[in-house]
Amino acid sequence: MFSDIDRFVKWLRRRNPSADTAKSYQYHLRKFTEVVGDCAPADVTLRDIDNFIQFQAERGLKSSSINRSLTAVTSLYRFLADEDPTLECPVLRHRHWLRDHQRLPRAVPKEEVEKLFAVIEDGRDRAIFLLMLRSGLRVSEVARLTLRDLFLAESPPRLRIHGKNDRERSVYLSAATVLALNAYLDARPKVENDTVFLTYAGEGIGVRGIQKRLQQYRQLAGIELTAHQLRHNFANNLVLADVPVTSIQKLLGHVWVGTTQNYIAANDAKVKADFVKATTWLEAWQ
Repeated sequence: MFSDIDRFVKWLRRRNPSADTAKSYQYHLRKFTEVVGDCAPADVTLRDIDNFIQFQAERGLKSSSINRSLTAVTSLYRFLADEDPTLECPVLRHRHWLRDHQRLPRAVPKEEVEKLFAVIEDGRDRAIFLLMLRSGLRVSEVARLTLRDLFLAESPPRLRIHGKNDRERSVYLSAATVLALNAYLDARPKVENDTVFLTYAGEGIGVRGIQKRLQQYRQLAGIELTAHQLRHNFANNLVLADVPVTSIQKLLGHVWVGTTQNYIAANDAKVKADFVKATTWLEAWQ
């Protein structure tokens, strides 16, 4: 099993070197081997999968996290089945997949956003978090930005984003974001590294570095929010501005329009207006 996982992870890296999939699957498959050990893939039974699910549930993992682990296991078996078509995957969707409770995206209240940016004095960090709030970038997308991805002289200014599975898209910048980004670029160290956002040692800041900075600012501001919630705010604002769902989908880099429609469900102005109209009519009869 260990050697098979190693081959699978190496194949994932060759297939898409810039994606985080290989690292994520390697983590989940290591957890899997903590339960099944270094046995042959063909010897793993559906009861082993039951035990693996129980193992994760006892450690407090959510259904979405457990399902991601099952996806990693299923992908491993699909890879191995190319070499041995008789190999059957022990993960059964109707038996093992857990129902993932859908939660509507939660935006950050305007007051909390203002508190956050009130404590951000560093020019680099201000540009980073404005890109999430005003252009909807993921943390990983901010970390991957290179100078070649900036098209600030265009009208409107835009960025080329390398999203999940290295899918490219264009995002556009507000005037405030352009000002913050240009201010940072003017002060940015002149180094050979072409990553946009650098540490003070001249290296790319990375996802962990950005999250650590946000944690520090949260503590200073006395608020609770995540980087992904800044992205939620961007999407919610587009919904409230009546931007078509297909345009929001492209700006956010969603593969499935159903993912984008979650924001519509959370901020459906028509449903709200219909409710107000109905209650006004009903109250007139009292």
